[in-house]
Amino acid sequence: MKTVGVTRPIHDAAGKASGNTKYAADVMLPNMAHVCLVHSAIPHGYVRAVHAETALAVPGVLGVFHCFNTTQRKYNRYRSRFSQELPLEERAFADYVRFVGDRVAAVAAVSREAAERAARLVEVEYEELPYAVGFDDALEGKNCLQGQSPTIKEFAAEFGTPPEGGCVDVESFTQFPPIHHATMEPHACVADYDPYQDQLVIYSPNQSVHGIRVVLADYLQMPYHKVRVVKATMGGSFGAKQEWFTEPVAALIAKQLCRPVKLVYSRAEAMTCAVVRGAVRASVHGKYAPNGTLRSLDVDLVLDAGAYVGNACDYIASIYGKLFRCYRMEHVRYRARVISSNTPVSGAYRGWSAPEAALFTERNLDAAAAKLGMDRIDLRLKNTLMPEDIDRKSSLPVEDIRIHEALLRGRELFFWDRLCEEDAVFNASNNRYRRGIGVACGGHGNTYYPRHGDFGEGRAFLNEDGTVQLVLTVHDHGCGTVTAMKMIAAEVLDMPDGDIYLGEGDTAVTPVDFGCFASRTTFVLGRTIHDSALALRDTILDRASELFDLPRQDLYVENAAVRSKSEPGVCISYREVAQTTMLKRRRNITAAAQFANVTNPGVTGAHFTHVEVDTWTGFTRVLDYLAVHDIGQPINPGMCIAQIQGAAQMGCGAALREELVVGKDGRCTASLSKYHLFLAPDLPNIRVELLTEGRSQEGPFGAKSIGEVSFVPSAPAVCSAVNDALGSELGVLPFTPDRILTYLAKEKEESL
Repeated sequence: MKTVGVTRPIHDAAGKASGNTKYAADVMLPNMAHVCLVHSAIPHGYVRAVHAETALAVPGVLGVFHCFNTTQRKYNRYRSRFSQELPLEERAFADYVRFVGDRVAAVAAVSREAAERAARLVEVEYEELPYAVGFDDALEGKNCLQGQSPTIKEFAAEFGTPPEGGCVDVESFTQFPPIHHATMEPHACVADYDPYQDQLVIYSPNQSVHGIRVVLADYLQMPYHKVRVVKATMGGSFGAKQEWFTEPVAALIAKQLCRPVKLVYSRAEAMTCAVVRGAVRASVHGKYAPNGTLRSLDVDLVLDAGAYVGNACDYIASIYGKLFRCYRMEHVRYRARVISSNTPVSGAYRGWSAPEAALFTERNLDAAAAKLGMDRIDLRLKNTLMPEDIDRKSSLPVEDIRIHEALLRGRELFFWDRLCEEDAVFNASNNRYRRGIGVACGGHGNTYYPRHGDFGEGRAFLNEDGTVQLVLTVHDHGCGTVTAMKMIAAEVLDMPDGDIYLGEGDTAVTPVDFGCFASRTTFVLGRTIHDSALALRDTILDRASELFDLPRQDLYVENAAVRSKSEPGVCISYREVAQTTMLKRRRNITAAAQFANVTNPGVTGAHFTHVEVDTWTGFTRVLDYLAVHDIGQPINPGMCIAQIQGAAQMGCGAALREELVVGKDGRCTASLSKYHLFLAPDLPNIRVELLTEGRSQEGPFGAKSIGEVSFVPSAPAVCSAVNDALGSELGVLPFTPDRILTYLAKEKEESL
């Protein structure tokens, strides 16, 4: 292959590096208003009055909008498809507030400065209610209204038959807190309403332009064709921009003012008022045969949805499915509950439930290895899925899965056995530092299928100069999706990817699509663009055969030209084919394809970490990191490696530092100065090994997904290494210095 498998820079790399790229917050339209929100100052209660007189007197203010002067219609921020039946639980402005940060009002003004000044002058009267700020409060029902239950939703599932006798029982507990997505770009949106055309246009960095259209059109009672959503350049999402809270507000105000409006969140608003990765508790009871075979996994889980249910009910069901993506399991019993507290709303986070499944499963596997006296890699090798095994949840083959090979390859490249011996010597001779190594596996999917049908549609056009335009609903998060799609088409058409244009999602131009979820983009849309390009190539050959009187079966494409197998001198450029077709046949050369997959192969990775814990300060340093991923055919290898390295950095933060702390007053961390991220200088060189032999049956050129699965094993691998260093069974994340020192103090006290 000439293009696929060769590293390329992302399509807008030069613009981003130079600062020239325009984001939604950079959009400037004539007569545009700027919006600043007023958020609830209490965690739970009713809004009894909004006093906006002083704010309205500020020069430049165009209006103050709140629950008493706007529609009482509701929407669901999680909805992304017309077919979803979800409760409508949220208004643009709440009269019943559920957390500190809930939207109460908004000020629109001719400048952002005027809007911010006026927003500070809006006074709100509340009737306060009891509230809950964590698991214990919520489970006790402290925030429940009359007749409400602390449990919002329950989900239970069971597979297989419980084993009888001869098993070793292993208990483990894992808990992790809310986490902020920490995208470089905060949430932003521009809404432009034309009252004369009754046309609404939204510019938004998001993961589903058609999902936003569904929500806004239904919420504002407009026909779908009257709402246009344009995917703006995105500065990262990790799941943060797949639910809609800025767009309904901006759209509502734009329609009322009959002018464009811009709403941009501050960093504090992005941390406290958007979505977070929800807090989870999981108790796991594993049963293992004496040789290490995993016989049964019994999981009892609680997810704190925060103030609104959002995606939480789907989320707990999805965790069950992710349990089957890496390991063979004879029996699984799974029980999960959703509770609701008066804290920031839980939402999607990179990996969408697979990281949670990996955290508590890998923790139980480590505990089992310790109890059985087995090496942690050997225990996992005993239980990994093998090629052509069946995913017991989906009933689909995992195809040529390579997680077994990933563990073996990682053990070799990481020098696992040698490090075990060296760390034992180091720890025995050192009074301050302890070193340990960790391993974890993770799996994910490539598509929605078979949970519900998945498909894509693409179109391809040959321009009169021989270049190509593609039409596909893609959502690039800044990770190189546009480049990957162009590379797939370039490989099929045997032309430079620089001669291909592809824009992003725009509901006025690109076909209906589910959006960038479920790691489906490369697998489903990549195959769709492959088939579209293939159809265009066939059409080019058909036209060349007709126009130049050449046998069709004798023709092929090479270097953006049609050539003959039997006549080496024949070379008809794409430009010549296009122009001749237009002039002589009065037609364009276009093609379209739709693709609906019927497979969802295994996509997995194994991560290996080496850490050093300072027992005097509690700080943990990551000494080495290796990620081995079964990826199938990499489309753009450099970007795949970058995806994995970024995921490892996120995983280190989730394991050791990141925690959105909610105080007893309901207020949470609202500044990156108090929210501790792992930065590049904090980490070693993150080594990546791609296993490319296990190709998928339906992915383009055999590709599988990488964006989400790369995060799944990262935090569990770091936690495994810390517990190995300390000889501990820590399960409450993150493993901060305070938690480590508390454990060490207790260990010392118990040894006396």
